[in-house]
Amino acid sequence: MVQLWELVSAGVFLAVALVSGNNLSACVGTAIGSGVVSRRFGTALGVAGYVVGLLAQGSSMAAAAQALLPHQSDFTASAALFITVAIFIFGIAARVPLSLTMSLVGALAGISVAGRLPLNHAFALTVVTTWFLAPVLAIVATFMLFRVLSTFKPKDVWLTVRIYKALLIGLSFFTAYTLGANTLGLVVAIGAFSPLNISLAVSAAVIGPIYFSRAQLRRVGRDFFSLRYSNALVTLLASTVLVEVATLFAIPLSNTQTLSAGIFGAGVSYRHKYFSSRSFFVVVASWVAAPLLGFAIGLIL
Repeated sequence: MVQLWELVSAGVFLAVALVSGNNLSACVGTAIGSGVVSRRFGTALGVAGYVVGLLAQGSSMAAAAQALLPHQSDFTASAALFITVAIFIFGIAARVPLSLTMSLVGALAGISVAGRLPLNHAFALTVVTTWFLAPVLAIVATFMLFRVLSTFKPKDVWLTVRIYKALLIGLSFFTAYTLGANTLGLVVAIGAFSPLNISLAVSAAVIGPIYFSRAQLRRVGRDFFSLRYSNALVTLLASTVLVEVATLFAIPLSNTQTLSAGIFGAGVSYRHKYFSSRSFFVVVASWVAAPLLGFAIGLIL
């Protein structure tokens, strides 16, 4: 007979594998889309960032898990994880970019309300407020940064290109680091930071990008617009800083949310490039749908 703790560990593995694979595009897609790194090198870079971020800073998300699901048990933890995995798989099948972070937070809140647990309403309000403010900040930051960079006229073009490439590689790694610390950290925190769950999460962070990232890597670099080095640089910088700040305050924040908003800001600022606003607004709609769907299922079940 399967034990509840085994279901929790299975939920941790599945959730980490899916989000690490699907969200690889949010970490290294800009570098790949702009031609700085190959897909193989970008995948390895993303995996390294995931693992380092999870191990170095992931435990900080335990406070968020406790605030959203007080007095959690193996039953409530496994329920939250498998609800989130089901929503995430549905999103992939329907080709709707539903955020695992936002779905998980919604499921935790729904289970807490249904179980009449002492949900930290002030923290929940802070999370929702952050979800509204972060995309706005990402759009404004990338718009302004790109405008500043567009006025810069380098004397040595090739040296500037090499600097851009080095910065993009570093920022791609750090973006994966913040996803490992924030999103993957929250997933493991739901199941508890035991040696078994940490080992499973690390294994899943390696397996996920290998098997689940191929179809998603094209979204960031191609569905929005063809990224130049400066576009990719300001987008990654804004997204990474916002998620890292959120992690320092133990606030769950989706990398794909900040990155998509940043790409929108960069796209608007670059007037002569094609930008697919339809793709962006599909993503925006998913930001609303994911937590509400997670909350509704958690509340019902």
